[in-house]
Amino acid sequence: MPKLNELLCEANEVYNLEKKFDENIYHNTMLLLKLYRKVIWRIENSITELDIECRTQTNRKLAEFIDSLIEIDPRISAARLNSRLQSIEESKSIIEFIDLALERLKKYPECGSWYHDIIFRVYIDKNKVTIDELLDEYNVSRTTFYREKKKAVNMFGVILWGYIFPCFKKQYNQI
Repeated sequence: MPKLNELLCEANEVYNLEKKFDENIYHNTMLLLKLYRKVIWRIENSITELDIECRTQTNRKLAEFIDSLIEIDPRISAARLNSRLQSIEESKSIIEFIDLALERLKKYPECGSWYHDIIFRVYIDKNKVTIDELLDEYNVSRTTFYREKKKAVNMFGVILWGYIFPCFKKQYNQI
């Protein structure tokens, strides 16, 4: 029975989070979403740069070099490579959090699919579209679009910071 009570309390907290607008959640979520395309670009470029560096210094592809890391090649600084790979991995983790939150948003019962589409088209999709194109496509006024975009970002933030991140934090603390 205690697990049921915990679950009900958690559901009540989430419901309360969904119904109120939190300026910090909105602000942090907007910052994260605005960085999404840049982080993807950085990950792709970092991997390409590492591959080029490995080819010039070892005459091997990055994948081949990583496979042979057991016998560390003295021509490449292992600490530097490790630091760069760790940075790439951290960036990928952020992207995975965002992608998971987007999937949860899409399944949200009230306007989830609509909110997902707004967030995806404005911040995530590599084929960036203008707001005017979206207004035409959705057949809504500018005011309505911005109001719905604000709701979408807020709900996305609630899912990210209220569901995804706490679950990760709980799992991480159990390790």
